[in-house]
Amino acid sequence: MKVLLKDLVNIADRKVYDVDMKEIAISDDIFINGIKDVKGHISFYYDQDDKLFIEYELKGKMLCPDTLDMKDVEVPFDLHEDEEVAFSEDKEGFYLMDGMDISDLVAYIVIPEAPISVEKKGETMYYSGDGWTISSEEEYNKNSRNRIDPRLEKLLEYKEEE
Repeated sequence: MKVLLKDLVNIADRKVYDVDMKEIAISDDIFINGIKDVKGHISFYYDQDDKLFIEYELKGKMLCPDTLDMKDVEVPFDLHEDEEVAFSEDKEGFYLMDGMDISDLVAYIVIPEAPISVEKKGETMYYSGDGWTISSEEEYNKNSRNRIDPRLEKLLEYKEEE
């Protein structure tokens, strides 16, 4: 389904587009890889000053890359908004291109809401390598109590003579 500007010019009351999409892939954004299970509606209407407004209620899940391992994490969203639409770059507001697909419109609405960093809940991964490891503060404190500094290890052999 396409949103055409010519269809929005002479709408009497509202033009409503129902949204029910399984998945929208996004390839050119570093904070979001996709959008899935989107449900809701997007409607266009004119106010008393003949300004075109967009109103939407959208629910779904964003697929955002995990900060550490870059695997997709589902982040739920619930968006409700009522804002003015702009048709050119001279005006402030929402930009609508002629012949825009409804999935593109949903993507333009959801992308600014993507979080900058995401971590999987309950799963804190710590990386390790050859001779090094990243650990939690609790784990570090637990291991450091039993460990003896190798520079001071010789002092354990020292016995005071009487």
